[in-house]
Amino acid sequence: MSEASQKPGQIEDVIEALGSLWGEDAHDVPEWVAQELTFSQMRLLFLLSKNGPAPMSRIAEWLGVGLPTASGAVERVERHGLVSRHHRMDDRRVVDCQLTDAGRRLIDEISGMRLEMMRQVLGVLSEEELAQMTRLVTAMVQRMKSGKHERQAYDASRCQ
Repeated sequence: MSEASQKPGQIEDVIEALGSLWGEDAHDVPEWVAQELTFSQMRLLFLLSKNGPAPMSRIAEWLGVGLPTASGAVERVERHGLVSRHHRMDDRRVVDCQLTDAGRRLIDEISGMRLEMMRQVLGVLSEEELAQMTRLVTAMVQRMKSGKHERQAYDASRCQ
């Protein structure tokens, strides 16, 4: 069997092995799950966290939706107390949205949980294995950024 024909199977093996990490040791359901936020609403919160306060028109651009849809999304997370809207003093027609303290705490909690989970997973590796993992992840990032990856070849091989 050639290296090219083994690669899709090897990729699936890695995905399966990684998946077992998340399934075996189920974590408690975090408090933020009780917020019952949609993916789009979470995306809005992360965008506001990354970019700071923004007018509704920019939020509509970020989400790729019209102004009424963006306004509805903001209204729903505002009801959860995660964002606030304020008219600009220099132009009352412009409504800026920003994270509230509760919204910032939520983003911090989610980000912190993600980092803690990665620390736990990586913490089982030896120093040598961590060095190997660093080299592999660095190689993946560099290849993905440069476009010198074989995604198309992989996708085509999966369809055969």
